[in-house]
Order: sequence, then structure tokens, then C-alpha cells
Amino acid sequence: MTDEQIQALKEPGGSGRSVFNDDERAAVEFAEKLTAWPASIHPADLDALGKFFNAEQIAELVLTIGTANLTNRINEGMKTPVDV
Repeated sequence: MTDEQIQALKEPGGSGRSVFNDDERAAVEFAEKLTAWPASIHPADLDALGKFFNAEQIAELVLTIGTANLTNRINEGMKTPVDV
């Protein structure tokens, strides 16, 4: 991931998402939706990912996003200090 892509992820509203290709953008948008509004995931969201990823890759993506969210919630809940 480039510095430009990292910066784009920090921009509100995804205004800098043009630095990602189509499959990367689909993954980022899905990750944001699964993180912020998990109950709003519909079969159409998975179908959209299916244009770029196979079923195994989608499962891996969901597991990776879920694991990152779990870790973040544990760290926030425990107020774990972050080394900068």
C-alpha cells in the first residue's frame, strides 16, 4: 500500500479513492460498511465483491475485517496504550 493510498483512507467520504483500482475500492468500501453498519450487509454487497474475488477470498476478507474490528474493540475497551 502506498503512502497516497493510506492518506486516501483517512479522507472523509472517500474523496481520494481514485488511487485504488476497482477491486481494491470494492474491498475498502465493503470493509467500511461491514465495520460501521454490519447489519446492513446484503447479498448484493457480496455479489459486488464476487466480481473481483472468489468465495474463498471473500470469506478471508470478512474474517480479516472481523478480526481487526474485534481487536480494535478490545483495545479500545481496555484503553490499551498505542506506541507511536
